[in-house]
Amino acid sequence: MHSHGPTLVRLTEVLVALALFCAAAKATDHPVGHDLSLAKYGSVPAVGKLYKILIKAGKNGNPATFPLPADHAGGWVVVQRDGGVLGDPLTAGTWFGLGKPAGIKGWKYRNRFAPQGGAVSSLIIRANMIKLVAKGTGSMPTPAAPDGVITTVIAAGAERYCAEAAAPFFREVDGALIEAKNQLPPAACSPCIPGVDSDGDRLDNCYESNTGVYVSPLDTGTDPLNPDTDGDGIQDGDEVLGSVAGLDLPGMGVSPLHKDILVEYDWFDDSNECGPHSHRPTDAALATVTATFAAAPVTNPDGTTGIHFIHDRGQGGLFAGGNLIADADGVLSSGVNSGEFNAYKAANFAANRNGYFHYTILPHRYNTNSDSSGQAELSGDDLIVSLYCAYSSSNVARTIVHELGHNLGLRHGGFENCNYKPNYNSVMNYLYQFPGIDSDCDPYGNGVVDYSIGSRIDLDETSLDENLGTCGTSPVDWNGNSSIESGVALDLNAADDLESLNCGGTLTTLKDYDDWAHIRFSGLSDFDGMAAIPAEVIDCTNPAPH
Repeated sequence: MHSHGPTLVRLTEVLVALALFCAAAKATDHPVGHDLSLAKYGSVPAVGKLYKILIKAGKNGNPATFPLPADHAGGWVVVQRDGGVLGDPLTAGTWFGLGKPAGIKGWKYRNRFAPQGGAVSSLIIRANMIKLVAKGTGSMPTPAAPDGVITTVIAAGAERYCAEAAAPFFREVDGALIEAKNQLPPAACSPCIPGVDSDGDRLDNCYESNTGVYVSPLDTGTDPLNPDTDGDGIQDGDEVLGSVAGLDLPGMGVSPLHKDILVEYDWFDDSNECGPHSHRPTDAALATVTATFAAAPVTNPDGTTGIHFIHDRGQGGLFAGGNLIADADGVLSSGVNSGEFNAYKAANFAANRNGYFHYTILPHRYNTNSDSSGQAELSGDDLIVSLYCAYSSSNVARTIVHELGHNLGLRHGGFENCNYKPNYNSVMNYLYQFPGIDSDCDPYGNGVVDYSIGSRIDLDETSLDENLGTCGTSPVDWNGNSSIESGVALDLNAADDLESLNCGGTLTTLKDYDDWAHIRFSGLSDFDGMAAIPAEVIDCTNPAPH
């Protein structure tokens, strides 16, 4: 990557500027020659003191008049030499429209306090002349070597004017002065200048090619105006370069163009109730989870569907985070975010994984003797999978997907706390957590681990039409009287005693929910209670079948 001078401006105002800068279709480029450019340096080591450029119409290969901007919206200046960049979004000063009406004769920008807020102190754009003055310590990128090309791009509205000064210079004193005269226009405006990162993701705009195809760190295919192109909660720069704290995400297989989920598993071994056993998730369990998310109907910028799932259960190499926790009794006395949980996490979960990995503990039980299969934050990054003696690979896989669903913002009724809805076809629903979702509309689970796609019809419990069932095509004898009827009044999810105030024990209209369309990756920002609003914790009181 480039080394950037201390005056590089990376402000949010540059977003509009770079939308023009890196999307040529939205701007009109004007390669221009210039009459004079001057860069002054001072101090040891040298720092930029002053930069001037004067561009005249009708000279140095320029047209008789310059096209004028319709307005100054998105004004900005970039000057580059040897990888150093001066960038000013032209927001600290004031714009003036010249002539009446304003702008008919051009535009003037003035920042009387430069370099405070930006290096440019003056910019004038007229039909016959363009003049730029930038001043103050560090206002011009210091040359790394003699004879480096100086590229200047000036923009206002949808017009941008591009000049270059190349050796041999009229005058050059190493570390003190560079003067160029009578420079011709460049062949074309540079599509981008290294050193400008408009979305703050640590990737230069020049390398974020916005093609949806990753080639290398110098051609990432990502969007230069979106720090998280694939929307998975991990910034593009971290997925391409690794995190600032040294987490080798690229080595782990993440992509900035394809959604990733990363989970670390720490587990207990114990001898409670059913003899010595380990709660470490098996390869088979994790393969089921991987396949579930890989098949997700979720689109990615690379043109594919699915979510890439990355597991760390201590398998080695970069995946050495998952480990056995030596717990005296094999149970957690409380749950997620309790003192014991947080102590184990602090001791076993590397700090540089915060914000990237979800964290799972697999004890024998939690809350000492609870029959709950797990607990999780909603939305968040912490979860528990607790399956006592029912720790088969299939039960573990289904419970991981269920509890992680809470981290991703899903409730037991999808969008609501309303359980056992026969038309909510998701492992988030206790009705389908362990049997798997209903794939033939009968409606009983068929072993498939999946979230709902929201395709089932509404069920009005005050007047059910048994001819329609849950899919609208296959009848279901809801009241079990061996007759298919309409106008049946029946509480279909009476088993939902814990959420009776929401929908169980009363006649309501039950609705499906498109889980996959609504999963949220924002829970990664939870950072163990550091969020402004603490994450809600969801108990999953559905006992696992043995």
